[in-house]
Amino acid sequence: MAETVTGEAPKERADSRRKRLRLIEAARSAVAEHGLKASTADITERAEVGVGTLYRRFGSKEALVTDVLLDGLAEIQAWAEAALEDPDPWAGLSSFLFAYTEAQLANLGLAELTSGDSHELPPEVAERSTVLAGAIDRLVRRAQEHGVLRADVTWRDVVLISIAPIGGVECLGATRGEGQWRRTIAIALDGLRAPAASTLPDE
Repeated sequence: MAETVTGEAPKERADSRRKRLRLIEAARSAVAEHGLKASTADITERAEVGVGTLYRRFGSKEALVTDVLLDGLAEIQAWAEAALEDPDPWAGLSSFLFAYTEAQLANLGLAELTSGDSHELPPEVAERSTVLAGAIDRLVRRAQEHGVLRADVTWRDVVLISIAPIGGVECLGATRGEGQWRRTIAIALDGLRAPAASTLPDE
C-alpha cells in the first residue's frame, strides 16, 4: 500500500524500462559497428549501466543480441512484404534490393548474419531468416510471372547480389565511394531484367 501511495513502485518500473531500452539501443549500435562479437562491456558502457543490469534484464549478452537480430530481421521482412504489395513487381523487387543492401552496409552484425559468418544461430533467428528467404523468393517469382525478371534467376542470386558491394574499398587504385553501392546494384538490376541477353552459367 505504501508503494502505491508514495509512487515508488511505478518509479522503479519506469527506471527499469528506461534501462532496458538503453540496453537495446546500445546493443543495436554495438552490433552495427562491431558485429555479432560486440562485447558485453561495449554494450553496457554505451547504455551507461552495469553488467549486472544486462544479465538481470536479458539473462545473457547472447539473448540481448538475439532480440536485436530478430528486430532487424522483422524490419527487413516488413520491407519485403511491402515490396510484395507494390502493384509494380519490378519496382517492388528493386526497392527491396536497394533497401536490403543498404541495411547490410550500415550494420556489420546484420551482414555477418546474412552472409553466414555467424555459427549456430539461435533457432528463432534461423526460423526468421528462413521466412525472409521465402518472402524474397516470392518477390522473384512474382516478377518472373509478370515477365520483368529473367526466368533463370533465383532468390539466391538476389541475396548474393545484395552483399556484392560489401567488402573491400579499393581495387587497382579505384576507391569505392559512398555511393558506389547504388551504382553496383543499379548495374546488377539491369542484368536481372527480362529479356535476358545471355544464359546464366550453372550455380
